[in-house]
Amino acid sequence: MATKWKVIVPSIIAGTVAIGGIAAYLYLKVIPAREGTSPVASAKIVPDEAWMAGYIDVNADSWNKLREFGTPEAQKLIFGSFDSMTAEVKKELTKEKLDYDKDIKPWLGSIMFAMVPVTEKSPEPSVLMVVGIKDKVEALNFANKLKDKKELKVKETEHKGVKILEIGSSAGSGSPGFVAILDNHLALSDKPDIVKKAIDSSKGDPSLADGDAAKILEDTMKLDNPVAQIFVPNYGQLIEHFGALNPTQPFPPQLKAQLNQIKSVSVGMGIDNEGVRFRAITKVNPDSFKWEFKPVPGKIIAQFPANTLMSANGGDISGQWKYALTQLESLPEFKTGLDQVREQVRQATQLDLDKDIIGWMDGEVGLALIPGNEGLLQSVGFGGTLVFKTSDRTKAEATFAKFDDLAKQSNIPVNKSKIGNVEVTQWQFPPTKEILAGHGWLDKETVFVAIGNPIIKTMATKPDKPLDQSEAFKSITKSLPQSNSGYFYVNMDEANKLILNNPAIQSSGFLDPESEAILKSIRGLGMASTQQDKSTYTGDILLALKPKS
Repeated sequence: MATKWKVIVPSIIAGTVAIGGIAAYLYLKVIPAREGTSPVASAKIVPDEAWMAGYIDVNADSWNKLREFGTPEAQKLIFGSFDSMTAEVKKELTKEKLDYDKDIKPWLGSIMFAMVPVTEKSPEPSVLMVVGIKDKVEALNFANKLKDKKELKVKETEHKGVKILEIGSSAGSGSPGFVAILDNHLALSDKPDIVKKAIDSSKGDPSLADGDAAKILEDTMKLDNPVAQIFVPNYGQLIEHFGALNPTQPFPPQLKAQLNQIKSVSVGMGIDNEGVRFRAITKVNPDSFKWEFKPVPGKIIAQFPANTLMSANGGDISGQWKYALTQLESLPEFKTGLDQVREQVRQATQLDLDKDIIGWMDGEVGLALIPGNEGLLQSVGFGGTLVFKTSDRTKAEATFAKFDDLAKQSNIPVNKSKIGNVEVTQWQFPPTKEILAGHGWLDKETVFVAIGNPIIKTMATKPDKPLDQSEAFKSITKSLPQSNSGYFYVNMDEANKLILNNPAIQSSGFLDPESEAILKSIRGLGMASTQQDKSTYTGDILLALKPKS
């Protein structure tokens, strides 16, 4: 396959000379390319039956934005293979007396790859490649340079008035490829029927850009310097298609029904001054997907200290749990597994998982990993905490009291102490009597659970500088949606202090020089999701990178 495209791609435009002569020249000279490099324009050529499509802006200047970030080691790692591959391509083109920067780069705009079934009964798709032409005059210049190459064998056929070129080696080696020129695009495949379908879509047959898809594609790429995109027009069908490739493990009908609630998924990628940014848009069936989005206040973040390694917050676990049950309990495998978990919890704790444990978690919830190197945390350097806001303190207190009784029955010492103004219940590690875990109420509706004595002390004492006021947190989350269902945040500077200085990790061989170079180039990670309307959910991710050192 690689050899075939190596012959075909540099030679595709040569077919324009055979197709049109003077007419092609005038068309290319007089009519400028209008939208040949946009995802929507390319999607108009992809048949609507495509399983999925990926779009790449091949403009090197767009990707070169990455060269503004990272350590020299990371730069070498990221661009070393790319530069080597580019050098190899340029070397091969030189053999053909071609210069990539002068002959190809000026007209090559974008590439979209799509998985398209050859027939309705065919379980395996073929690849359709749609190449955007950003400058037709430069494309013609390239064609003129190639037209006299004798090593290419070109055969013409026609479909609905459009020429299809079958391009192969004059020596007969390898399989031919097929290409059609469609206004500002080239449609390529190793199957002629796939190219015919692309022609049909370009002439008005259903395409991947029909209906809401065009707006989804556009909205996903509303990023500074967008460079790539993946679009799945029907997520449920895609999973089902892949399942058909392995008929020995068919999908249960109930699972298919749940997956088909997800209509489409689109993910865009951009590179801006902060780093690498992703935006995902998921469309669902509003009649069956009836989760009511409620923005999370985000107040729990203020309970964590500024040097928090990682944090995540959300809301109304009990409500989400009930909704998940309505969606998934119809699946026999899920219900069987859940019933087993419920019974195991009941036997171990005499508590009802749904009512006693999850039932009171109806407010905001937060999770954090916080540095700490005393006592039991000395070997790992951090501990964890969970914070819950609840409207049913009585039930929550009864649940914690039950867990305390179970700890005592297991010969784990349980003691109460006061840290600042907070009364804390602490569990001790039996062999050493060091504090293992603790819990306490920060106010009348906020309870925390923490692992490790340093983390218990940190949570019981209001931080001098809370996480939501730290420069690191604000700089990473400021560009994310403010009305959201919660943040996921990682402070890589703080995390690296532990990862790169942990003797166990260093001696394990798990952290090689390449991984270390990447870690040192990352400033942090931020994620947030929101709901635009009853059928549209969005997610934004920022991989914040350090400036080039």
